[in-house]
Amino acid sequence: MRTTQFAELQLPRIAKLLGFEKEPKWLIIRFAIFISLSLNKEIDTNEKIDFTEGKSYNLDVITGKGKVDTQGDQADYTDFIALLVANSENNKVNTLRGLELKLEQHCERGFTILASSLNDNSDIFEWIKQEFL
Repeated sequence: MRTTQFAELQLPRIAKLLGFEKEPKWLIIRFAIFISLSLNKEIDTNEKIDFTEGKSYNLDVITGKGKVDTQGDQADYTDFIALLVANSENNKVNTLRGLELKLEQHCERGFTILASSLNDNSDIFEWIKQEFL
């Protein structure tokens, strides 16, 4: 899965607002993806996203593909996240590459929503409460 330069610039800002500065990037990326998925609105697949200055992350980092936690319990959320994507868009996710493409789009939209809705002094938890509860 790829991110854009914009998303990479937003990562530390959103992490700070959440109080997650020392947490791994995948946590913030998942947060942005889930913000986008919460809209229950299809992604505009005609919109071109420029990934040239971004980064690439394997699915094992973003969804935990193939991972187990320190107690040996399953920590692979790939199928669950694919189900959320498919449900949100009312469309099947048939391949891992198809999932990655959707996650890229949702990641970008999620960071766009967060960047346009929050400033550096925002109470992100109050924003979540107002927007989603």
